[in-house]
Amino acid sequence: MNAVRVNRTVQLPLAELDVSFSRSGGPGGQHANTSSTKVELRWDLEASSALTPPQKQLLRSRLGSRLTDE
Repeated sequence: MNAVRVNRTVQLPLAELDVSFSRSGGPGGQHANTSSTKVELRWDLEASSALTPPQKQLLRSRLGSRLTDE
């Protein structure tokens, strides 16, 4: 199975991850060294099959302010 290993017991299937790349902001002037260096990784905690309900609840309680509905 293709997955991202989080620790010894948790692996997130690649099918559950959405990865996108874009240009990051910052210094550099017009058209200077343009490359897609910003990476955004999205993962749906609620829909994930990789975690048990208690594990999901633990993540919600610890990361609540950093989670979004998107």
